[in-house]
Amino acid sequence: MAMLEVNNITVSYGNDPAVRNFSMTLEEGKICSLVGESGSGKTTVIRAIFGLLPGGGKVTAGDIYFEGNHLLTYDKKQWRKIRGTEMSMIFQDTGAMMNPTRKVGAAYAEYIRTHEKISGAEAARKGIAMLERMRLPSGDNVMQSYPFQLSGGMRQRVGIAMGMTYQPKLLLADEPTSALDVTTQAQIVRQMMELKENYGTSIILVTHNLGIAAYMADHIIVMKDGVIEDQGDRNHILYHSENAYTHKLLDAVPSIGGTRYV
Repeated sequence: MAMLEVNNITVSYGNDPAVRNFSMTLEEGKICSLVGESGSGKTTVIRAIFGLLPGGGKVTAGDIYFEGNHLLTYDKKQWRKIRGTEMSMIFQDTGAMMNPTRKVGAAYAEYIRTHEKISGAEAARKGIAMLERMRLPSGDNVMQSYPFQLSGGMRQRVGIAMGMTYQPKLLLADEPTSALDVTTQAQIVRQMMELKENYGTSIILVTHNLGIAAYMADHIIVMKDGVIEDQGDRNHILYHSENAYTHKLLDAVPSIGGTRYV
């Protein structure tokens, strides 16, 4: 049995379906990337899996199973139990999700203490250790900082550290590199690959960048207008797909000196 099974879901906001008839499976320790232009439904899919659809969004058809459990039947208590422990989510700009008036350490310790009955000091130590595991030097200084005092790359590492505190089996990453410069993007991509290698974490990566998807993913799903336009393993999407939209995405990837690397 696959770790995650999404069976033919439709997600609607009011009477308007944002995603239609979407299906996928994800095995343990694998990376699947959802690619496509803005508005194609990528983020809606992972928010549906995480049970955090905004604005009255609802899964109106289909099923979602995580380790054999039917997520669409979960109540708030069941969701609180698995969010942050069994599955976690990294948002596009972690800094924008943080309260600018609270220091990183206060927010991180509170996050830890919602999942564990430990003291504030123990939570802080655990947070510092995780930050340093994510290659953030001087974790104690980061904990004493406000979000606006950190660079975009540092904030994104804080988000990854928080998401990985309990070594979740499934990590949902929504455009985790799009707001970063190219050098920092490469560092974040490497760290996410290390999560897979070191912890066996399964990852669903949402991105509009087919180059990043091609580098990271075992399986790629191309979305357009709320439906699956194309899918397959990396080799199929890059070299054997006959889908016109996939070819347009590939053509949009910049070449260097006339050489294309995807």
